[in-house]
Amino acid sequence: MNIRNCNVFDALFQPVPTGDWTLLGHLFAGICLLVGLAEILRLWLNGPREVTRKIVHVLVGVMASAGTVWLETALPLALLGAVFTVVNTVALRQGWFKSMHGDGRSLGTPLYPLSFLVLVLFCWPDRGVIVAAMLVLAFGDVGAAGVGGGVARPHRYVLIADSKSWEGSAAMFVISGVVLLLVFHLFPFEVPIEAPVYLMVPVTALVATAAEALSRRGSDNVSVPLVTAFMLWYMMHHAPDANLMLAMGTVLGGLVAVLSWRVGLLTGSGAVATFWLAVPVFGFGGWMWTAPMVTFFVLSSLLSKVGRRVKAQYDLMFEKGDRRDWAQVIANGGIAGGLMVLFAISGDPDLYLYYCIALAAATADTWATELGTLSKGQPRLVTTFRKVAAGTSGGVTVVGLLGAFAGALVIAMVGWLWVGDAQMILWVILSGVAGSLVDSFLGATVQGQFRCSMCEQVTEKRLHCEGARTDLLSGVSWIRNDVVNFSSVVGAVLFCYLLR
Repeated sequence: MNIRNCNVFDALFQPVPTGDWTLLGHLFAGICLLVGLAEILRLWLNGPREVTRKIVHVLVGVMASAGTVWLETALPLALLGAVFTVVNTVALRQGWFKSMHGDGRSLGTPLYPLSFLVLVLFCWPDRGVIVAAMLVLAFGDVGAAGVGGGVARPHRYVLIADSKSWEGSAAMFVISGVVLLLVFHLFPFEVPIEAPVYLMVPVTALVATAAEALSRRGSDNVSVPLVTAFMLWYMMHHAPDANLMLAMGTVLGGLVAVLSWRVGLLTGSGAVATFWLAVPVFGFGGWMWTAPMVTFFVLSSLLSKVGRRVKAQYDLMFEKGDRRDWAQVIANGGIAGGLMVLFAISGDPDLYLYYCIALAAATADTWATELGTLSKGQPRLVTTFRKVAAGTSGGVTVVGLLGAFAGALVIAMVGWLWVGDAQMILWVILSGVAGSLVDSFLGATVQGQFRCSMCEQVTEKRLHCEGARTDLLSGVSWIRNDVVNFSSVVGAVLFCYLLR
């Protein structure tokens, strides 16, 4: 079944044979028995719950995969995923069944059945995809943790918050590849596989490894299986030339990420996020979709290096520096990447306009900031037009506004080269500049502004002089620069969608 041509929930309305309900009962009882035995084992041996968590993690993944093979209909398994999502959420909040919660900080326990529920809803006709995704999660994640923790002197790295190791990531890649090979050779897929296995395995394993590396607090229990499933679904349903393009896009995305990290344009987390974003854009869309993204990234990164001596005076005011981290990459490019994925699923050509608008808004906002900080004129607050200190969130200058217009224009022209629609240029420019103004408005009204208790400096940072925690001065504490940037891109897309 092709997602483009049917309702993904059709599988839920198929008549359920009695045997499926019986098997569901056995599966539910088996999972409950497994968790109970793990809890008894933890209490009896008084050992670390990380060990029992791994046991439960692997065996539940195997049982869920077996259920996918045994049952004829999707509804019972969807109910199983929904029930355990609720039960695990309550158990985590109440501190029950500590044997499956790891160190207690992870949200992975409820996310595990939630990802299974999503897979059943969207991938049921291609049940082999569900099996592959769940087994990659079950064995790859545990293998990464086991190898990383078992090496005497692992080479550690931290991308967001959780500590990972190069050895663990290598193990994740290898184990994921082995699991995928076994599934492809042992599972009877219901649809013909268009892509050669030698392409599907390394590309999917590499993207899944990147998802695991960028995870925190158990988020890989969602990111790894869903990314794995989407990559497999795409490659299974597209011709060999499209799959070769995806493989080349994966290589190109990796090279861009590594080189950008090496020259100081990205942090480690930013490089992984860029790779994760570049794979669908480069691999699914070809140069038509790649050119606007590369234009935004290269020109904006180079512009951030211009006038570093002047911009250095704002380092204690701005939350982020000129090296983009994962949050900045997602805030600026996440909507564009999501639109690319939607295009890969639906094939709707109108999505390209909104894709260019999303990048135009990110470019306009970035250029407005980078050029505005170089302006000799004093900025004015976008809400009241009163003069404010340079670097104040929500402050705009003529130079900054011209920079926003120029940034949106550049993206519009790049997109026009592929479409040739003059109206597109107008919409991309107007929407991109509108997104930049949304950013300024949110910065002036709701973005959190803080004051350092030691130097009295107004700043976007939560930690300032010698790591001292700052006090909220105005706005909302959790609305930070990345939230504002993301919202401005959303605002630009909505501006065009509602007015066009």
